[in-house]
Amino acid sequence: MARVLRITINNTDYNFSLLNKEPITKNTTEIPIHINSQNITLVKASNSWQAKDPNHQIDKNILESIGRAIGLRYRF
Repeated sequence: MARVLRITINNTDYNFSLLNKEPITKNTTEIPIHINSQNITLVKASNSWQAKDPNHQIDKNILESIGRAIGLRYRF
C-alpha cells in the first residue's frame, strides 16, 4: 500500500501518495507519486525537484514543495 502524506501550500491541503517500491535514501533521484488522480515521477535536478514528464497539470512549485517535504520526512 502507498504511504499517503499531506502538505499545505497557500492554505490549501494536498494529499499525495508515494509509489516507490524501494526505500528512499539520500541517493534517491526519482520518486514516483500520485496526486490529483495523476501519477508523476519527481526527479532531483541539482537542488530542486521537478516532474520527469512536463505533461501534467500540477504547479511546479507544488511539486518542488512535495520533493522538499519528502526530503525532510526521510532525512536526505
